Amino acid sequence: MLKPGGRIAYYTIHLADGLTPAQRRRAAAAGPNCVAARATQDALLRAAGFRDAVARDVTDEYLRLARAWRAARDRREPALRAVQGDAKFDEQRADNLAQIAAIEAGLLRRSLLTATR
Repeated sequence: MLKPGGRIAYYTIHLADGLTPAQRRRAAAAGPNCVAARATQDALLRAAGFRDAVARDVTDEYLRLARAWRAARDRREPALRAVQGDAKFDEQRADNLAQIAAIEAGLLRRSLLTATR
């Protein structure tokens, strides 16, 4: 709950603008579950009574982080396989690689949003 004049800030992962239907499907499959939402974050903020919404693109940092997750997972592969099992490890690796490919292809974006109540 924010009092009038309060500010909100959060990160969101979303589909890039101007994608074809096939690109939208690929991006939605590669990103988090909520990435397929049709409403834009600024529209959701306005509907919730926020104003002065600003989105700052932080996709470059998102790509660096996704690559770092992959590298850390690869460095710890034997221990993770022992805990998670081969199937779960392989599934998470494939998901991470698909996400990186979608970011590199310009299909997934990450933004920092701020707004005032």
